[in-house]
Amino acid sequence: MKNGKLAKELLADMHIEEWFLKSEIVKLLNEKLIFLGLYENKIIYTNDYLEEQIGYTGEELLGKNIEEFIENGIKEIRGGNKEDSKYYKVEIPKKNGQHMWLDACVKDIKVKEKEILIVVACEVTEYMEMKERLKRQEEEYADILNTQTEIIVRRTMDHEYIFANDAYCHFFGIQPEKIRKKNKFSCVYKEDCLKVKKLLNSVTRENSFIQDEFRVTKADGTVAWTEWAGRVFYNEKGKAIAYQAIGRDITKRKKAEEALKKLQDELEIKIEKRTEELHKVNREVTKINSYMNSILMHMSEGVAVVDELGNFKNLNKVLEKKWSIPIAKEIEKHFKEIIKGKSNIIYKMIKEKKSFYGSELTIPTTKGNIKFFISGDPIEADENHVDKGVIVFRPIEEVHALVNRFSGAQARFEFCDIITKNEKMKKTVEISARAALGDGNILIQGESGTGKELFAQAIHNYSNRCNGPFVAVNCGAIPRDLLGSELFGYVEGAFTGAKKGGKPGKFELALGGTLFLDEIGDMPFEQQVALLRVIQEKRIVRIGGSEVIPIDVRIICATNKNLYEAIKEGSFREDLYYRLNVISIQIPPLRKRREDILLLLKYFMEKTNRSWEDFLNYTDPLVLECLKNYNWYGNVRELENVVERLMHIVHNEMITIDYLPENITKACEKKLEKKEVVMKEDFTIQDILKNERKLQETKESSEIIKLFREYNGNMSKIAKIMNISRSTLYRKMKKYKIGKRIQKS
Repeated sequence: MKNGKLAKELLADMHIEEWFLKSEIVKLLNEKLIFLGLYENKIIYTNDYLEEQIGYTGEELLGKNIEEFIENGIKEIRGGNKEDSKYYKVEIPKKNGQHMWLDACVKDIKVKEKEILIVVACEVTEYMEMKERLKRQEEEYADILNTQTEIIVRRTMDHEYIFANDAYCHFFGIQPEKIRKKNKFSCVYKEDCLKVKKLLNSVTRENSFIQDEFRVTKADGTVAWTEWAGRVFYNEKGKAIAYQAIGRDITKRKKAEEALKKLQDELEIKIEKRTEELHKVNREVTKINSYMNSILMHMSEGVAVVDELGNFKNLNKVLEKKWSIPIAKEIEKHFKEIIKGKSNIIYKMIKEKKSFYGSELTIPTTKGNIKFFISGDPIEADENHVDKGVIVFRPIEEVHALVNRFSGAQARFEFCDIITKNEKMKKTVEISARAALGDGNILIQGESGTGKELFAQAIHNYSNRCNGPFVAVNCGAIPRDLLGSELFGYVEGAFTGAKKGGKPGKFELALGGTLFLDEIGDMPFEQQVALLRVIQEKRIVRIGGSEVIPIDVRIICATNKNLYEAIKEGSFREDLYYRLNVISIQIPPLRKRREDILLLLKYFMEKTNRSWEDFLNYTDPLVLECLKNYNWYGNVRELENVVERLMHIVHNEMITIDYLPENITKACEKKLEKKEVVMKEDFTIQDILKNERKLQETKESSEIIKLFREYNGNMSKIAKIMNISRSTLYRKMKKYKIGKRIQKS
């Protein structure tokens, strides 16, 4: 009380106005901050907030020597050590025995020539406690890092050391107390420094993790490969401030990788003779090279392990990604059933160490059956015992697609490849394009050589099934005893000579696409019944098998026969006809669209890299007349064959009717005779003579060109053979413009 009284007297003596002590400033300090007034190290003023926080009353505090009251931090705020606008950490005791930390600011003022020390502070006890905890955690964290065998380092973004664990210092031969004095990249191999800088510069706040491999120089001066993983740290403003990384020595692994690559190059040459050795090497490589796991993950086939109880482990998740259903559980359930029998391939693989390749496996699921081609190899736990096997799964439709690709089961033609200017043919193309957009069966009728398969391929490529296979079967070219197995497939042992493992039929190969049945009129009657059943039920059963296989195939049929007549004769089923003839397309023969003959002739000619203009210049008009008037019983195919014939037997000479096939020339002679009779009846003698003279000149012109080429331009010899003079020969060549035509050739 005495000290308190002295303090009040001192305040009264200083005449500190009452209005100041009751001002809004002091009220604000009482609510927010701790406020102290000191004179000659004695407390002369305290605010209510301080008293409330430490539990002492003003009477207990006033006049008390500050050095007796405050222990930690008093030296900094008294005497000559204090600085304006600087904060000091001060610890003061509470009445209950606890302590409170303050962040204090000190200011000297003079009142009546007396120096008063004003202390304004805020409580930071929680902050100091948190700081102490953080310090202890950092020490504990550093202790943990120092016990790790991996090399760990933390640096600023300017690559100055912040921390390095003992393993790091030992690896690089650096004394821990001197770590901060080391050069920025003293440990990184010189040629890899730029790589490290680029890696750090590529990091963003959204993707702050770093991972890479680079070389370093160890304590003994040797160069080692290291693998690093870490991250970059950012402050609240988004600025990168430091990075930390964990590294390990992978020199042995790098050497192993190099050895592996060399070994693989050698094994590719001797793969057939050293298969078992390759398996052993691969197992060793798998144990020592973790990167082989990434190869497994990127395989397109599903890879799994199965044990002797049927427990199934999907290794690369390919099967799960392809199907939304939990296929792995379905396979495991199926394996546990089939492995109970001792005759199945999986039991033999595990119990008898028998590998298998390309076997079919059907997995029943809630969404229907899923079929695979599977191959398996046993995994030996020791030299004499096998308890697991590796199985590779490939969806059967992918294998079928591959088979179709290499067997030519693809449609090459589109509607734009159909060359015509005939209105009826154009209408047929239009109807076909409309039919392609549906999914009904199509029957294409037309004579041989009219392009029925071309239409079938165009319909497939224009349909929604264009990405699926196009499988063509010539029903007339396959022996009747083999047609069923060709269409529906067979299982192993179905008949004598059946392929081991069975064989899928054309319906299975065409899943998701189009099956083109050419010459459907030649299909044996008994196979027509089987085909009708497949069309009705949309599923098949392989010959000799019992498994029902759903099919999703569009059928396009073609025939050059009159199926109505075949139905009357009893060689074709009427009910099958109406099943196939959902959409009927009739292709007109070439003789009924003669305007397309020269158009197709030009197309086939240019297809052989011959100029159409040159062809016209070196072709007798009678040839074109014959081609236009011939009935083309073999249709477009026959016309294409004639073009090939001309291109192979005629070289740099006039094409005359002598080079045409005999059946065409004979047919043309009859038509020309008829034309001649009509001309005689309808035209004057002068017209007939003029026409005959023109034909004679054409024939003579062709003969001169032929002899000119045959005798290398020997004019005397040509004139002698033709029994004319040289001057007459020159006159005729000028008249027929033979010189220019020969120069062109």
